[in-house]
Amino acid sequence: MTGSTLKRGSTWTAYWFTADSATGKRRQHSKGGFLTKKAAGEHLNTVLGDVQAGSWAPDSKLTMKQLLADWLAAKSSQGLRPATLSQYRNVIDAWLVPHIGEIELRRFGPAEAQALVSTLRTAGSRLNRGGLSDRSVQLAVTVLKAATGWAVETGLVMRDPLVGFRRPRVKSGAAAGSAWTADEARAFLRAVSGDRLTAAWSLFLTCGLRRGELCGLRWEAVDLTGNSLRILTTLVLVDGRPVQSEPKTASGRRSIPLDEALVKALRSHRASQAAERLMVGEAWRESGYVFTDELGAPLHPESVSTRFETLADRAGIRRVRLHDLRHTAASLMLAAGENVKVVAELLGHSSPTITQDIYQHVMPGMAEGAVERNSALLLG
Repeated sequence: MTGSTLKRGSTWTAYWFTADSATGKRRQHSKGGFLTKKAAGEHLNTVLGDVQAGSWAPDSKLTMKQLLADWLAAKSSQGLRPATLSQYRNVIDAWLVPHIGEIELRRFGPAEAQALVSTLRTAGSRLNRGGLSDRSVQLAVTVLKAATGWAVETGLVMRDPLVGFRRPRVKSGAAAGSAWTADEARAFLRAVSGDRLTAAWSLFLTCGLRRGELCGLRWEAVDLTGNSLRILTTLVLVDGRPVQSEPKTASGRRSIPLDEALVKALRSHRASQAAERLMVGEAWRESGYVFTDELGAPLHPESVSTRFETLADRAGIRRVRLHDLRHTAASLMLAAGENVKVVAELLGHSSPTITQDIYQHVMPGMAEGAVERNSALLLG
């Protein structure tokens, strides 16, 4: 790969070519203003080295912050779900930019990416809440690799600096590591028996609902006569605001059976909600959601998480995340010998394999129980 220098007036200009990543056609580039031929030649040699390494960019001072902003703007025009764009924006603003935003794209590579992974696992986000989980770190690297790949597609760099960098793996069972035991779950439910969201806590722990699914549950999707409810809508955060959406996948749209205890809890909740409606009169907002505030407005998802933490602390039970109630429900069902396919369908997983990967720490005991039962059947 070669270039050339040419004197133009009283200064020298360096010229070089690159191949368009999309069409393969050659593009000419130049930089002038050098006072001597030697200075122009030194710049040309540096540029040619960067082009050969795939790290040269038309705007050599383009920072990772600007790259990520440009990538997100491009994704915004592709019709993605608002919740997905909001998630990407949070990853960029809270996890990536604070740590790598000022690094120039041409100076960014696997070493810098690995340093970022180490930092995220210890320092976490700009909010200083401690290290991120394995899944959060994996998501951050996924967004980062998508942005550098897009940089190649749009001609910002000749070669993806992270083409050989792999996303961190999530340890099997890590997501379910903070699940409550059956005793802890029972103790919590006893402690919140008089709370206005008692039915919600029961659904979290018995059915494994996601926060957005519970907040987005509407009465029209609940059949207390047929003992079931359907997950048809969700309430998710988009730039901090709750927005009604739909489940991401077909498996997320599902029907969940209710036993008599859950039906009783929901009937009691509906009666309490009707009493609140009468109490506030015209101030009531008829939203149609199962779980609302005292004026009928849908619950803000973050308020549910905050309320859960307050109630758990008040009850003196080990602190876990609200999402860990979902893991608790799944772990308890599997530990009780429930078929993994049934549990996957209840959780809205697209495949039992996903359920097995997350909860395989529960599986050894299930296998032993299966052998014991089969042995008793055939040999006993």
